Amino acid sequence: MPVATSSRRKPTSRRLNSEDIEDVRNTQASRKTDDVSDAEDRPRTGKKVSVKREKDLRRRSNGKQRADPEAEDENDEDEDDRIDVENFPDQPLRRDDLQKLQGLSKEWITMRDRVSKRSELYEEVAAAMVGAGEKDVASSKELQKLDNGVKEFMDVVAEMNCYAQSLDALYQKAMSGTEIRNALSQYKAGVEERKDEYASKTTRQKYLNKVTPTMYSDFHLAIWNANNPDNPMPPLTEMIPKEDGDDSGSDDDVEMGGVTQNYNCPITLTLLENPCTSRICGHSFSASSIKDHFRSGPSTKKCPAAGCNQTFKLDDCQPNKKLAKAVETYKRLKKVNERVDDAEEVVD
Repeated sequence: MPVATSSRRKPTSRRLNSEDIEDVRNTQASRKTDDVSDAEDRPRTGKKVSVKREKDLRRRSNGKQRADPEAEDENDEDEDDRIDVENFPDQPLRRDDLQKLQGLSKEWITMRDRVSKRSELYEEVAAAMVGAGEKDVASSKELQKLDNGVKEFMDVVAEMNCYAQSLDALYQKAMSGTEIRNALSQYKAGVEERKDEYASKTTRQKYLNKVTPTMYSDFHLAIWNANNPDNPMPPLTEMIPKEDGDDSGSDDDVEMGGVTQNYNCPITLTLLENPCTSRICGHSFSASSIKDHFRSGPSTKKCPAAGCNQTFKLDDCQPNKKLAKAVETYKRLKKVNERVDDAEEVVD
């Protein structure tokens, strides 16, 4: 019986004869020759040279600078990609532009409010000038200059408000679904329209309007209190003549009543010390007296000022630096007036 054998056979190694060895050597030699020739063609620096660089080198070797059609094509493509800003059509505002409009409007308002606070400088200077001997706006040229400065200051604040209102008008218009094209032109036109409207107002309407900050009345109140600390200031309408435009308007739109400033604390009935003013009702108190008032009982109480029915918390009373300065001025002027009165009595 025949014996079963495996069908696998071990691979036999083939020995290279002399001819095969010679062919391998010739092939390797030719490859080395090709590599050497390629290396000679490549730059010795080992850096890859661009096609444009090679062309420049060729032009220089020929001694002539010829135009490169490919470079010109590239320049043409770059020029085609540029945007013609002058002739670029105005695009309508996108949805994400609306928040930018609102943000710009708020920035104008914030800047307007910050600038408005600096009007206190006019009040301080006016009080100091009165203390130095100036009587009132009617008789003092220096106070008249300061009065004009306050008006110009208020004009700047009003102009800032025009920018904010124009931006807000565009925002509101876009939010209503109206497509806004030529936004810059509409914005500028809105600003000019509001500036013209303000310029057409009368002096009373510009500087005595209750809607605007009371810069002008506070300025004149500082002058009046420096001269007459115990008497109420007469209506400002007596200081500004009525104009034609005022005849058609209502007196309710301007400040008509006299103004008086009481520097006594409603609780102690003595001069204010470190005054705090309630943001709810506007009444001011000495810091120590209002703290004692809230020391016991509920956290919310009725205002202790006579005739006021408003209620507030202690946290609603904030330090009033402006009023504190006015109180100090009042004290100083009162002492001066007392010395003058004493001197007059001696003379008599």
